[in-house]
Amino acid sequence: MNRRTTLTLTALTAPALALVLSASSSSASTTGADTDAAVAQAVTTSPLTAGVPAGSFTVGDVRVAGTWAAADLQPTDPDALDPATAVLRSDGTRWTVVDLGTAGVGCDVVPVTDRAALALSC
Repeated sequence: MNRRTTLTLTALTAPALALVLSASSSSASTTGADTDAAVAQAVTTSPLTAGVPAGSFTVGDVRVAGTWAAADLQPTDPDALDPATAVLRSDGTRWTVVDLGTAGVGCDVVPVTDRAALALSC
């Protein structure tokens, strides 16, 4: 039987949501390329993706709305992982992944006014 692993399972197995919300990884920036790199770094070093090797997915299509960002996580092997979305928040210095999954991502944490700019499906 061919088993699929999803990035969502990692979020469910994170030891504590408090650790996820307080763990930040990369500097926020106002420039496009710098922001993309900072968001990608935050996603790949987040406790929410800790159980998934960084080489098994790529981070792309970063969208920013104020202090919020969203990015698409695409598996390098579509038979092994499902595509996912990460939602991040900046404190002005660092980006932190606050939600990750395959459906309804960010809907409970991102203000309604920013959801469209982040292309969230809520």
